[in-house]
Amino acid sequence: MSHHSAEPKPFHISHNTGFHHINVFAFDIDKTIAFYEQAFGFRLVFRWQGVDGVRDGAHHFYNPLEGAHLDMGDGQILELVPVPNAAPKDENTASFNHVGLRIPDLDEVYAQALAAGAEPYPIQGADGTVWDGITTITLKAKAPFERSFVARAAHVRGPNGEIIELFES
Repeated sequence: MSHHSAEPKPFHISHNTGFHHINVFAFDIDKTIAFYEQAFGFRLVFRWQGVDGVRDGAHHFYNPLEGAHLDMGDGQILELVPVPNAAPKDENTASFNHVGLRIPDLDEVYAQALAAGAEPYPIQGADGTVWDGITTITLKAKAPFERSFVARAAHVRGPNGEIIELFES
């Protein structure tokens, strides 16, 4: 049976979806920010130190992870986080980590992804907690940024092992 429909498809679909961010590991986050600003004109729009997760009004997850968001010029974000401490410091470990997709309805799309064969992708927190599904996260602002960033998000693993963060916005 064919998966193709006889119905015409729209030329371009716009449902407020697309990339929210692409995540890259960085050996030195300050140097990496400076590189992307100087090389490509990306603009630092946010830095954080620590990620808090809340589910059903209660603490669910914590990670001291630091990071940065750079606007790539069109509102899409390059997200930088440090190379994991346990990783060997070579060029093979500093690379693409995950893709963050901007979606309008996290509950619906998370269920749809799981139904299509995605697997939940749990993330271990520094305090033993596990981010294992839809959670409201707060990226805690790092000076000079004053306002923290709050979003609902969840991670899944795609059919090729890729990590996909579903980011409601």
